[in-house]
Amino acid sequence: MLPYDRPILLVLDDPSQASSVVTHLLRVGFDDVQGNLEGGIGAWEKAGYPLATLGTMSVHDPDRQRRSDRRLTVLDVRTVKEWNDGHIDGAIHIHGGQLQERFEGVPCDRPVVVVCGSGYRASIASSFLQRNGIEDVTNVIGGMSAWKGADLPTTNE
Repeated sequence: MLPYDRPILLVLDDPSQASSVVTHLLRVGFDDVQGNLEGGIGAWEKAGYPLATLGTMSVHDPDRQRRSDRRLTVLDVRTVKEWNDGHIDGAIHIHGGQLQERFEGVPCDRPVVVVCGSGYRASIASSFLQRNGIEDVTNVIGGMSAWKGADLPTTNE
């Protein structure tokens, strides 16, 4: 989730992709691309600059953890239809597109595990949560597709 009112610096593994990436950004309204990070993320790391990381876990981990740690928050960022088709019991539902407006609904004093359909939207939501001060955030690999594939319990209530 990028804010429209801030300049963008691209971090690319392959600098030859810059033109294509800029074109795609322009098509969705991001027109303030300032340049790209020379040497990519590897150069950033070698210079000793700070990096943020996002933890990931298998679907089996939050299932075990939520039974032993009632403080764990499971945040489901899928659509209402996806939520209604079955979700993790006790999860909080905030559609990823509404997370910025409903951020105060996410407890910041406990671990947060984020789930979506496959893991992609959850990684974006997790990044947003970290950027806004929630440090203990983990993305569930494979999302609800993996959860259901592992035959873990869901509810429609």
